[in-house]
This record gives sequence, structure tokens and C-alpha cells, in this order.
Amino acid sequence: MSAFIYKSISVLFFVLMSVCIKATGDNLPLFEVVFFRSFFALIPLFLVIFYFNLKLTSINNYKLHFFRGLVGIAAMSLFFISLRYVPLIEMQTISYSSVFFISILSIFFLGEKIGYRRVIAIIVGFIGVVIILKPDVNLFSNYSVLPLLASIFLSMAVIILKKILLTNNNILSVWTFTLFATLFSLFFFNDDWIWPNNFDLVLLIASGILGFVAQLCLSKSFQLADASVLAPLDFTSVIWAFLIGYIIFGEFLSREVLLGGPLILLSVGYIFYRETVLRKKIVLGSNKQF
Repeated sequence: MSAFIYKSISVLFFVLMSVCIKATGDNLPLFEVVFFRSFFALIPLFLVIFYFNLKLTSINNYKLHFFRGLVGIAAMSLFFISLRYVPLIEMQTISYSSVFFISILSIFFLGEKIGYRRVIAIIVGFIGVVIILKPDVNLFSNYSVLPLLASIFLSMAVIILKKILLTNNNILSVWTFTLFATLFSLFFFNDDWIWPNNFDLVLLIASGILGFVAQLCLSKSFQLADASVLAPLDFTSVIWAFLIGYIIFGEFLSREVLLGGPLILLSVGYIFYRETVLRKKIVLGSNKQF
């Protein structure tokens, strides 16, 4: 039961982290938001490393950490941009497409094999994505494509992370990525950066702490139960996104999300089910790793 509680807290806190980022609007430059979000997660992460006496010298395979950092920051940045322009429920629903990309990439980079049932599930899921995106000649002026692009980068980050975790501790891997994101964002420092007002600063600090707690609870839940068993709890993020989006931002469900969303969630649910049956664990870590 504890595993389900930890996973539920993780899902909720990831959504709340997104709410904090969304609430800052476009008051701050993108990479300033990335910096504060990462920096305020870096501090408690270091305390956890000290508490558990984890050795930074045990970190290895720096090349993979570097590439994971690049694609992870791309995913983070695109998700943060989409939060400014896309309704929370729509962003959350489209982000599940990362599961489809993970399944596809695992064929080429992890040597996994997927059956025709999974292929059908992926196709159905992408139909749902297409319905939400409403593709036309103005597709790339549609902000809804941002979470889809973010999901592609996220899926690449997850595939790399799966390789990293073969020889690295999960908490140390998260710390390495968070440090990388903090330092990388500073390369974009310029005159447009401003000190946040008190409200935005509280939101940014909260986003870092919430992201840290969410990641910690996620790791703890994986220690207590198989990730495939816990995976269905990810769907509660859609419920939280809808409720919070409506209450705080006055967002409503669009017709496209009502039509395409169920196709995506059913497809992801079936893939999770096949994970449990086959115990292949392709979609491990499909949560946002930041």
C-alpha cells in the first residue's frame, strides 16, 4: 500500500510543479525559469545524497549523462513553454505520447521487440494525438505541437536513463541531471533576466521543491513495488490537471481533447498492461525526469 501512496504523491506533485511554472506565465525568460526550477531542486537533492552517504565518485558513464542532459533539458524547456500557451489538461494528455516514442526507440536502442498488438496500440494512440493537434497547414503555429515535441525528447532521455541506471544510482543520476540543467541554463544568461517578484519567486522555489519531492517519492515507490503495477496511477495526473486547470486557470476540456484523449489513454493503458504481462519494462521512467 505504501508504494501506491508514494506513487500517487509523486504524480500529484509533478502536476503541482507544472502549475507553479504555468502560474509564472511569461513574466520571466524561459531559461531563467529552468535555472530556478533546477537550482531549488539541487539543494535538497544534495542533502539527500549526504544523508544516505551516496558517493559522487561512484557516478560513471559521463558521456551518457551528458547526452541525457541535453535531450532532458530540451524536453524540460519545451514542456515549460507549452505550459504558457497550452491548457494544462491538453499538455498532460499529449505528454503521454512519450510512451509511444519510448516503445519505438526501444526497438533500435535497447534491442526490444514489440508485437503487433503494441503496434496497433501505438497507432491508435497517435490517432488520438492527431485529433488533438488538428493538423493543417498551420500545424507548426499550433502551440499544442510543443508538448508533442517535448515528449519526443523525453522519450530519448528515458531510453538513455535506462542505460545509465544499469551502472548508476537513481538519485545520483537525478542529481547529475539537475546540476547539468542548472549550469546549462546559465549559458543563456543575458540582460533580459530579471530578479523575480516575490510571488514568482515563491512559485519557482515551490516548483523546485515539488519536483524534488515528486522524484524522491517516485524512486521510493519503485523500491517498494514493480513499476508496471504502479503505472496505471499515472492516469490520475489527467484528473488532477483537469481539476486544477479548471479551478485555478479557468480552463475547459476542448472537443478535441474529449475525442482524442481517451484514445491516447486507452493505448497507454494497454501498453502498461502488456508491460505487466511480459514484464519487459519498456516504459519504466516515462514520468518527467526533472
